[in-house]
Parts: sequence; C-alpha cells; structure tokens
Amino acid sequence: MESTRSKTEVWLIGQHITEITVAQLPSRGDVLRLFFHGHNEHKKTVNDSASEVAASVISFWNKARIPTITEKSIGRKVKDLFLMWKGLKKNCTRTTDTQRKKEETFCDELEDLFDVAHPKAMQLLTIKEDRAFLAAQREKGRRGVMAGVDK
Repeated sequence: MESTRSKTEVWLIGQHITEITVAQLPSRGDVLRLFFHGHNEHKKTVNDSASEVAASVISFWNKARIPTITEKSIGRKVKDLFLMWKGLKKNCTRTTDTQRKKEETFCDELEDLFDVAHPKAMQLLTIKEDRAFLAAQREKGRRGVMAGVDK
C-alpha cells in the first residue's frame, strides 16, 4: 500500500527524495531529504543511510570535478547534520523564542551548500571557471549551475 505525502513528510525537511537531480551541487536540505529516503522508506540504519548518501554526494561532486574530502568524512558530516535535526526535533513542542530561532536558522541553512570540498580545493582547482563556480555555490542562494560534464 502506498503512503500519503502527509505520512512521509519529515518535520522541517519536507518530502524525501530518491536521488539528487539538481544542476547545482547538493544543498544541506537535499542531503537530508535523500538520507531520510533511505532511513525511513527503506528502514536502513543511520550509518547505512549516511554511507549511501555520502557515495551519492561524492559522485555528484566528482561530476563537477571539484576535489572532496573522503567518503568516510562525508558520511560523518551527514550523520552530524541528522543529529542536529534530531536535537531540534526532540524539543519541537517547545514554543520558546530560543527554540523558534534555532528552527528558523536550521531551515535557512537547508538551502546552503553541503560543502564537502577539499580544504585546499580553491588552490587545487586549475580552471578559473571551476573556482568561480565553487565560490558562487558557497554564497547564500548558491548562484550558478552545471551545464554539463567537463571532458
């Protein structure tokens, strides 16, 4: 039996996604939506879902030809993001100003880049357009899109 959208909606995150399909590098929200697809729909453990998402994220960054941190470190970042969400969810019934501000900040950051670039990525990138693309993706609003895979 199929689930309804209201049953599959995740608090603060929205509907989960089955894959990352945007022409930009993945946002924090994209990563969490993909994580919850594996965790809730396929009943995978947190570690398994995080590893699966890390593999998907790293392949997406490789398409953009931007050097990244290790897949294990990406998985750790995914778990940290999930734990941050879980901490907010734990206190979701509170109506204090502090709780509301934390939720608003979290929601605002969901559209930011899930940055897994190598710490020296800007120095390692030799093509000027690639450096400009990464810098634009790191800005608020994530300007720029990937037109196609470089050869």
